[in-house]
Amino acid sequence: MRQEAGGDSVGIAMAGTMKRGSKGARSTMRRKNLILDQAKIDRAKRILSAATETETIHRALEAVTDLALFRSELDAGLDAVLGRGGFTDHFASTEPSV
Repeated sequence: MRQEAGGDSVGIAMAGTMKRGSKGARSTMRRKNLILDQAKIDRAKRILSAATETETIHRALEAVTDLALFRSELDAGLDAVLGRGGFTDHFASTEPSV
């Protein structure tokens, strides 16, 4: 491991990849060169209570996955409620479908 600017630890491996286990599955770690808004990274780091910028990005990506799962569960729940009746969808489109 070596220190990256900003204090983040970076794993070194052949061809720039590193295998790490993640929740029972193997993931490939790859070095990325991205141009990101520093203020957004700082804000996300505070919100996520992350120690490093790398940890911030990892946690943010996991949060996106969690959000997608939450949305699908919410959609399924709302579909079940709508299917039973007694629920008025006030946001339904009033324009005829084509």
